[in-house]
This record gives sequence, structure tokens and C-alpha cells, in this order.
Amino acid sequence: MLKKLGLIAIFSLFISLSFAATSCLKAKPTNDPLFCASFKSVAKCHCVEFGLPSGMCEDMNQLYWRIVAMYGSLEQACKRQHETSAQDCMDNWHCFRDGGMDSQGRICSSNYSSCPV
Repeated sequence: MLKKLGLIAIFSLFISLSFAATSCLKAKPTNDPLFCASFKSVAKCHCVEFGLPSGMCEDMNQLYWRIVAMYGSLEQACKRQHETSAQDCMDNWHCFRDGGMDSQGRICSSNYSSCPV
């Protein structure tokens, strides 16, 4: 239980701190053919940079559910981060998980596909 609380506290830093001083790059736009690889790489970078063990940052589905569990919704989590706009954050996760089109009408990954996990 104490270990879980510690991980939750560390993970909250991952979302709530400003990423202005981060060494992590930004993901490619959602309609870029390289979006999937770039988003996964950037998400893992932020996760590791803010203290979670690398092994906990590999599984994007687990990372997504940790975010949702911590903040109650993806929308709330995206409002707390500072790397991109909240809408861009939500579009990135939508395209990564579900494919289709983002809120701006861009085709996810240039072929409507979700990203392999």
C-alpha cells in the first residue's frame, strides 16, 4: 500500500509539473505517419523523467489507465499538463488508442489507424 501511494505521488509529478524544462521532445502531429512511434517515445520519456521506473512506462495502456485513475478522466489529466494544449493532449491519446480522426479533422497516423501497443 505504501509503495502504491509512493508511485501515485511520483506519477502525479509526471502530470502536474510544468514540462518547460524537460529534455523530452514533442510528439509529431497526429496525422503524421510517424505519430505512433513519436508519441510513445515522448510519453515514455516524460514518464521516466518524472520518476517512474522505466518498466512502468513501457505499457501505454497501463500508463493511460494510471492517468485516468489519478485524475478521474483524460480531460482532467490533459488540463494539468503544460507541454501541449489540453485538446492536443486528448487528440494525441485518442489517435494513439482509437485511431480515426482527431478533433481538428486530421486523419490519425495518416491512415485512420490506432497505434500498436
